[in-house]
Amino acid sequence: MNKGKKIAVGVAVLIAVPALVAGVVLGVENAAAHDTSTAASTPGMSGTSNSPNSPNSPGSSGVGHSSPAAKPSASAAGPAQKLADLDGIGRPADQYQQVLDALAPRCTEDKPRLTVVVSSTLAHLKKNGVDDEDAFSLLQHLEQFVPAGNPRVNCASAATTYATQREGS
Repeated sequence: MNKGKKIAVGVAVLIAVPALVAGVVLGVENAAAHDTSTAASTPGMSGTSNSPNSPNSPGSSGVGHSSPAAKPSASAAGPAQKLADLDGIGRPADQYQQVLDALAPRCTEDKPRLTVVVSSTLAHLKKNGVDDEDAFSLLQHLEQFVPAGNPRVNCASAATTYATQREGS
């Protein structure tokens, strides 16, 4: 297959597959958000219980403990955590979150969709022999690649352009 056909296939994959995955991701996140709100409203789960792990229990300093309701679901199992899990190297999810926070206002996609764009672009790059990227570096490169201060752009298209340039170098 020639380079033009490979690029066309890559673009098609970047357009078709992420839409399906985004639906799954959003479904899972909605379920997780529901579980978090349920836990927050369940007696004994609000952080005011007297369980041994509660920050408000007798003998507890309250340091290093947080209730399940205290963490927003975006940081617990959201897009940043999914990218950190994809890399699997122990980099804290909040580092991914910082870059996502900088990139998201520039994109027409929301953060869950950007996660899908990054993971599918990374898979495409690795499939085509680009092995020096991980999800964090790709996210950083996209943040540098998509200019700030302009109208929002389709970052999936920007990722495709970036991937094409990386494969050509």
